[in-house]
Amino acid sequence: MLDNFLVVLEDDSDALIPYAISVAKALDAQPVAVWPRRDAIVIDDGSLDSRVEAAVNAASARRARAHQALETFALDAKAAGIVAEALYPDEGLEPSLQALPRFARAFDFTMVQQREAGRAPRRDDLTAALLAESGRPVWVVPAIQRAAAKFSRVLVAWDGGAAAAEAFSESKRILKCARHVEIVSVVGPATDADVIAGGERLAARVARAGVVAQFRRLPSDEDPANALLSYAADTGADLMVCGGYSHSRLRETLFGGATRTFLTSMTLPVFFAH
Repeated sequence: MLDNFLVVLEDDSDALIPYAISVAKALDAQPVAVWPRRDAIVIDDGSLDSRVEAAVNAASARRARAHQALETFALDAKAAGIVAEALYPDEGLEPSLQALPRFARAFDFTMVQQREAGRAPRRDDLTAALLAESGRPVWVVPAIQRAAAKFSRVLVAWDGGAAAAEAFSESKRILKCARHVEIVSVVGPATDADVIAGGERLAARVARAGVVAQFRRLPSDEDPANALLSYAADTGADLMVCGGYSHSRLRETLFGGATRTFLTSMTLPVFFAH
């Protein structure tokens, strides 16, 4: 079994909590929930006393929301028969956003919720920081997700790159639980033959584990990420596995990229590895 995975709760975690619990049940894993500390917002106007009071009140309200979300997670997990852990801020563990990627390295993967559907990720987004700096996979749940986790149809995006290879390797435990796996490559005239050969070999490896698997070429002139998301929607896929941030975070943020497209337009959970 997986030892445990980290579940990062924030103000918007309505989709994340039930999905994380269902993943724990499906994979026989232990989820550990945490609410990261965000630095206080500096208030520019008003007297010093009023600014201090506002900061104290904001911190108190944030801790109350954190406690409520963590308690909801713990109770829902218990009701589902899941052994889970909730790390409450008042118990001394409240990692900051800056420290969270280091903390996440102690887990098999980290699960977060997409912050806002349709909004492009910023450089300081938590998901981007975790993916680029933790060295562990990041499982992102769409804000619109309502169904429990299932692995009837899992797509693995394959472009022959190092990040895609890492994603496949890190997801093997998940793929063994799937009923049908497709290794999918968006191909064009410039696609190297070794990319296709590698995808076919990956599909054969999955099939040898007793899972129905095949390699799928997806001819497309559009952006590969959009092509993959469209195919996922057309086929009713339950999960996408793909490499993330094949370039630097700064380059991805400024010039786009597949990771940026997935985080902005995702309609299904995506398991990223870098």
